Amino acid sequence: MQCTGNARVSLTLKNAIVNKLHNLLILVALGVLAALAYLILTSPKPAFYLAALLWIVGATMLLWLGNRYISRWLNQNYPWADYDSRRFYVQIFLSTVYSLLCVNLTYYLIKTQLTGFAPDQEQIMVLNLYGLILTIPVLSIHLGVFFMLRWKKNFTYSQELQSQNLRSQFESLKNHLAPHFLFNNLNILSSLIEKDKALAQTFLDHFSDVYRYVLRTNNLELVSLKTELEFIDSYIFMLKIRFMQQIQIRIQVGPGFYSYQIPPLSLQTLVENAIKHNKASETQPLYIEIYTNDQGYLFVKNNRQLKKRENYNAGSGLKNLAKRYAYAAKQNLEILDNTTDFIVKLPLVKIEKSNAHYNH
Repeated sequence: MQCTGNARVSLTLKNAIVNKLHNLLILVALGVLAALAYLILTSPKPAFYLAALLWIVGATMLLWLGNRYISRWLNQNYPWADYDSRRFYVQIFLSTVYSLLCVNLTYYLIKTQLTGFAPDQEQIMVLNLYGLILTIPVLSIHLGVFFMLRWKKNFTYSQELQSQNLRSQFESLKNHLAPHFLFNNLNILSSLIEKDKALAQTFLDHFSDVYRYVLRTNNLELVSLKTELEFIDSYIFMLKIRFMQQIQIRIQVGPGFYSYQIPPLSLQTLVENAIKHNKASETQPLYIEIYTNDQGYLFVKNNRQLKKRENYNAGSGLKNLAKRYAYAAKQNLEILDNTTDFIVKLPLVKIEKSNAHYNH
């Protein structure tokens, strides 16, 4: 699916940005420490620069420990999930106040210990101004990195849930095929055994082919179109025994597309969808066509003879297929609906042999 690909590209870019910001902060910190170390070693009066180095290291440790404690306290009392935007402003406020207090107190101690005099008003103003200029961007970057990491974690978790949900829906689809399909065809098989044993044997062979295919594709996301067509031939044979001339199905697929891929049971879903939602009789048969075009699309078309139903949840199987198709094929199916025909357009997936999901 195109949006999934874009989301993965976006995630990669955001990870790169986070890593670059992290590396930039480390380089800036190392640059400041290296400059102070150079001044300490080359200055005739290194005590001032040594004091500055101790002040920066000590203040940085206190800022890191204090803001870490603030974050943990807020996580317990004002979690992001419950407060979100309010939590952001509260954390910015508390961290800024704490950081300024920490910087002022440590500077006051260093200043009074070295000179014996407390900082004057002008020094305090300059210190707080630079403190704000440095503290707010650093806090913003910290929270930005936090949000990106949180977004990455949630995105990964969401993708896993989506994958599990779609697999669960696929399992549900196959389980749905089992009960009513099994019941109807066992009844047909039972009646054929008395009337025509040869036909009953052929019917049983196709019956086993259908269920063998369902079991064989249990863990597969894509299968070759040739394999799906072989399966649908057996499925159609059973439908013709059941509905006789009420349903007319024609398949026109070029051999050049046999190696292309589609999600398993796609054709069965669309054929069953057409039968489920439309009337069929010998005088007004339901016509279903399965064909390809030169652009690499597979079409499933039926004439519209809609049943009149109450409390009818139309399109649930089709929606299920659309989700599975988008997940497995990373493309979207298209529905072409008009007053006379209902058409589903499936893009065929071309995959190199080394990357194929299914072998014959």
